[in-house]
Amino acid sequence: MKIVKKIMIIGMVLIIGIGVCGCGMKKNNSNESKNITLKSKPELVLNERQKEILEEVGLPTDAEKLDSSQQEAIIAIDEMLTAVEKKYNTSFSYAGYVATGPLEHEHLIAYPSDGSPRRDSFEVRRTDNGYEDDYMNVAIRENFSSYLTELARQVFKTEAVKAFAEVTRTTLVEVPSEEKMYNGAVGSKNYIYIDSEYINQQDFQSYVDELEKMLYQNELYGISEIILLKNDEIENLDEYNYSYYDISDSYIEWKEISVQRE
Repeated sequence: MKIVKKIMIIGMVLIIGIGVCGCGMKKNNSNESKNITLKSKPELVLNERQKEILEEVGLPTDAEKLDSSQQEAIIAIDEMLTAVEKKYNTSFSYAGYVATGPLEHEHLIAYPSDGSPRRDSFEVRRTDNGYEDDYMNVAIRENFSSYLTELARQVFKTEAVKAFAEVTRTTLVEVPSEEKMYNGAVGSKNYIYIDSEYINQQDFQSYVDELEKMLYQNELYGISEIILLKNDEIENLDEYNYSYYDISDSYIEWKEISVQRE
């Protein structure tokens, strides 16, 4: 099913991100390169976070045993984490790093320290004007999913609805105080589940059409998968397992809505 494939791709991204960090830190590791660099630059003193990250990716925690590219990488990682922590007053952890290359821009993959690297990772990118990041995609996800759930319940006229959003873009700079502030400010991929016990299957398409109109009216752009589940199957789904839960034998109908700016 589509949901199972999606989480496999996310997992690959995280693995590759960490792998690239290790590889990126291991360039130019000849003794000659290391000696020249260490003689021309002040001695690097690693802090505890830098040591923890190095240990996590299997590199020495002694600065003298790192080559110049590895030293540059660990400094950049710590700087980017520090910058995003200061911006949001939140603790973040390392999940991956990619150095600047012919086909890559420099970026850090981070996640809230009290969150999950699989579910809550986002990019931090270095720019000419400082740093930019996608953290708001993660920060608003839960509240936006609740907003989407309430809209879907209004349409399907039942509480037996669960909606999970994956925010892909937003112009918001903080979590909104009012739900209507999401309108026109969010793009997302949504998964909306309905228990068939409360919905006449013959009327399912008309409900989907009504939901599409509501999404357009509220300028909630993106792709939505609308899944009509067998009785009581919805109880097995939550925000932690929906992305890999195999519903191959658990749904009756599956529709897709694409709501785009005109």
